[in-house]
Amino acid sequence: MPDLIDIGPATLDRTRPDLFFVRFKPGTLADGQNLQISVAARREHAGGTPHVAVLIAPEDSDFAPSILGRNQYTGTSAETFTVALAIVCPNPTVRNILELYFAMHLVSFPVQFFDTEKAGMAWALSQCPAPLP
Repeated sequence: MPDLIDIGPATLDRTRPDLFFVRFKPGTLADGQNLQISVAARREHAGGTPHVAVLIAPEDSDFAPSILGRNQYTGTSAETFTVALAIVCPNPTVRNILELYFAMHLVSFPVQFFDTEKAGMAWALSQCPAPLP
C-alpha cells in the first residue's frame, strides 16, 4: 500500500485494509466539496472493503456555513463502506460546527469527535472490523 495519496485538499493514508486516515492540509475549508472528495477517495482506494476513517483537521481549519445546508453524504454510498468515523479537530469552533452538522444530518455509522489524533486513533482501532495484526 502506498504511504500517502494526495487527494487535493487532504492526504489519504491507508494504514491497514480497514483503516484510513484523511489528513486535511493547512488552510483547508470544511465544506461539502472537500468532504465529498475525501469520501470518493476512500471509496476508490478501499475497493469495497468496509473500513473506519479518521478525518484530521488542521489547527487553522475553517468552515463554509453552506456545509450545514444539506447532507453531504447523500448519494455517496458512504454507508456501504464506512464502519465508523473519527473526527479529530483541535479548533473548537470548527468542531462545534461539525458536531452540529452530524446532529442535523444523521448517518448510519457511528461518528465520534476528538481533540487529539491519539484519542481518535484509539477509538478508531476499537471500531475496526478486523482483529489487530
